[in-house]
Amino acid sequence: MNEGRKMDEALFKKVERYIEKHYVKPRDPSAMRFLGRITAGSTPRSFSHVPSSAGRRPLKNLLDAVLQLAEKSFAERLMLLIKKSGAKAADVYGKAGITKQHFSKIKNHADYQPSKETALAFAIVLHLSLAEAEDLIGRAGFKLSESSKRDLIVRFFIEKKIYDVDIINEQLYARGFLPLTNRRRMKD
Repeated sequence: MNEGRKMDEALFKKVERYIEKHYVKPRDPSAMRFLGRITAGSTPRSFSHVPSSAGRRPLKNLLDAVLQLAEKSFAERLMLLIKKSGAKAADVYGKAGITKQHFSKIKNHADYQPSKETALAFAIVLHLSLAEAEDLIGRAGFKLSESSKRDLIVRFFIEKKIYDVDIINEQLYARGFLPLTNRRRMKD
């Protein structure tokens, strides 16, 4: 037990060094509420005032059209990744700490947008690379931010190919962050 505790402390220190190396403090604290959430159809505030030129569609409509043509929904991509992994869906959502009801909602509603934590839990359980994880969570309208220590913790584990939701939740909890999914809350 004591030896296991030492390994946890060593991992804690590695994660701390990673955060120190990669953390980028946001310039404008009010901008933090906009970090990590991108929705199809939304336009950045800096472009919302730009009038469309005569004979051209507004940037927002063009972006919507491109996004609809180019990408599958989060649910469609998730189902494809599960199939590609060869794992049973029940094993995947179970390891991610997602209930059967929640998974059913995701699976049966192509437009359903899960939380960032749920999307990340699936990316971890499916052993996705950083690029694949960013693609999956991007389909849910999110991104990993260098201005979020929580995101950096998760990114550390994905980069190091440590795909254990419980270990990640332990590291999140040790720093005062909520776990990725409710069923994986840390025990006191």
